[in-house]
Amino acid sequence: MPRCLVRRRGVSYCMAISFQRTTRADMVGKATLFAVIVLASIGICPSLRAQAPHDDLTQVSDADVRRTVSGIISYSHWPRLTQLPTLCVFSSAHFLSGLTMPVETQEKRLFNTIIIKDTQELFASDCDAVYFGEETIPEQVNVASYAIGHPLMTIAEQSPDCHEGSAFCLVFIGKTVGFSINMEALSRTGVRVNPDALMLARVRN
Repeated sequence: MPRCLVRRRGVSYCMAISFQRTTRADMVGKATLFAVIVLASIGICPSLRAQAPHDDLTQVSDADVRRTVSGIISYSHWPRLTQLPTLCVFSSAHFLSGLTMPVETQEKRLFNTIIIKDTQELFASDCDAVYFGEETIPEQVNVASYAIGHPLMTIAEQSPDCHEGSAFCLVFIGKTVGFSINMEALSRTGVRVNPDALMLARVRN
């Protein structure tokens, strides 16, 4: 069972959430979205590694990672955004190809993608969300600080402890993918996450 962290004020809390495909009648149209499933309870737990080993990444499919990222984005709301959000993916990402697959191969298009090589390209692009690959924690913090005033969701591929840097951090255990949430970083993104996602965690616990 995946375990990941939400760290607040120096305390690590276990909360693992992943997305599975489902049909939500109360969502806009008949879109296929991803229901949040709580996989672990909240409790004190030891810290995870600062970076995900590549061995962990190779066991997970591109489709599962894309499904999880799609779920995060589908439950997020950007103020004044009237079109599909744009996800900027760093070229260092292990799942680059899965996240930037051609439009015609996607089951449902929930976001546009731009491949970026560095922070300069990021700042020059109109990104609504950013997916970090091998970028360091300081680099992630720098991007988040630079983006203050511009709503920007941050997702880290290789920072499972989620101590600082990105709001969402993917966690890979075996063939499963979940994510941890840095609530403090999330509050600074300027992006509102559907409370149903977080309420499920509180209700189930």
